[in-house]
Amino acid sequence: MNIQKEDKVMSKRKKHLTEFLFINLGFFIAAMGITNFLGPAKFTAGGFTGLAILINTLFSNFSIGQAMLLLNIPVFILGALIIGKKYALTTTYALILFPFYEWFTHSFLRFDHPGADSLIFKFIAVVAGAICIGMGIGLAVAFGSNTGGTVIVAQIFNKLFKFPVGNVMIVADSIVILICAYFLGFDTAIYAVVCSFLIGRTVNFTIVKSKKFQENIFSAA
Repeated sequence: MNIQKEDKVMSKRKKHLTEFLFINLGFFIAAMGITNFLGPAKFTAGGFTGLAILINTLFSNFSIGQAMLLLNIPVFILGALIIGKKYALTTTYALILFPFYEWFTHSFLRFDHPGADSLIFKFIAVVAGAICIGMGIGLAVAFGSNTGGTVIVAQIFNKLFKFPVGNVMIVADSIVILICAYFLGFDTAIYAVVCSFLIGRTVNFTIVKSKKFQENIFSAA
């Protein structure tokens, strides 16, 4: 019996450690996508990421990570009050972690982009940035984290009015893209739509693959 209990404890610790590592990896990859691709290209991708990039563009003294933190605080408080304490605890970690990684990559792992205004870089930024962000979010969600932003808004609307989470996110992202297009130019809206589509596809792909990976390693344990 003691051996079985020890095996269960070790298996549980292995699961928690794996989740911790992949959630951190996910946020790091997503932060790199924002810092080195979408940010320099002045692209938005909908959601709070898009608003944070807009704020950083209009007010350079705010980093993208700081802007995301400021945007997330009020919706986090609202979500905690409406959805509950357990939700607040699971969300707190992500709201602290992601801005930290964005600050870290912005401060220490930001590359020079002399041709950031060129069409070639814009194309690369859309594809590479979307894949990085989608992969990062997919890993974080698949391993039990919450990405914050419009996800929280969608969950609040789902709790209060039973609106489907995905539908709320589509509306919220569309509003953000229109706002950013007004300030940054309507040509950015085309890039934003493509970027949001690629992010969504990458998120779905990453979640499916991550779930299969978890089934394999945790069932084997």
